[in-house]
Amino acid sequence: MRLASAKPAAVTRHLRRAAGFSLVELLTAVAVTSLMMFALLSMVGQSSTNYRVSQRKVSALADSRALFHFIENDLSSRVGDTKFFFRTNPANHSEFAFIRTRDAQESNATGDLSACVYYVAFSIDDANSGSPKLYRRTLDGPSTQRMLEAGNAAAFPTTDPTIDEPIAYNIVRFGMRALRRAADGSWQPWIETSGTAPEQLEISIDLTDDLSAQRLTQEAQWLVLANENNPQRRETVRRHTHRITLNP
Repeated sequence: MRLASAKPAAVTRHLRRAAGFSLVELLTAVAVTSLMMFALLSMVGQSSTNYRVSQRKVSALADSRALFHFIENDLSSRVGDTKFFFRTNPANHSEFAFIRTRDAQESNATGDLSACVYYVAFSIDDANSGSPKLYRRTLDGPSTQRMLEAGNAAAFPTTDPTIDEPIAYNIVRFGMRALRRAADGSWQPWIETSGTAPEQLEISIDLTDDLSAQRLTQEAQWLVLANENNPQRRETVRRHTHRITLNP
């Protein structure tokens, strides 16, 4: 009788084992899996964000280096004994101009000298947006000759962003400090009325990436960003500074 009564108990245990996981076990497994998937997706999302930020930094650095090289190349052929023009526009961007010699490829019937102007202006990109851009303008021989004849009385050259050449985009701030070495060897701000020329330029440029620029459709929005002191709101802005020594 004991053997006969033990057989149904064994069968019952076998059926319980064949029934699989209980509801509690299943819910626990789902919860653990969900937590693991959430953590994995968070890691992937953070990695993607870090990658995009890194790419923006690299892109801004490459753009600024190319720009500094471009300006430095122009300044390397500056005629040292001519007037150096400098001013700040209403949007607080620096502007400067100088007279340089043309290279063999640029020289033509209009002369071997040319005035070169760098300035920032806001211009429309499409029907819904616009952005500040750094422009470069070169004056022809006759216009440059008139500037030379005017000497220190020459006015800052006129500019026109509708026809001038943009060389950098998404400019948040373009700044320049003209410097001259003092008697004690330190660098001091150059004074335009001193009758001397600057010996070194410290150029700084604040850039933002194309994606961030698409959110800034009006000039007023760019001005707000340029004057923003909150680091979190300026996290997409990259500043690069470069010093250029001028020919005497």
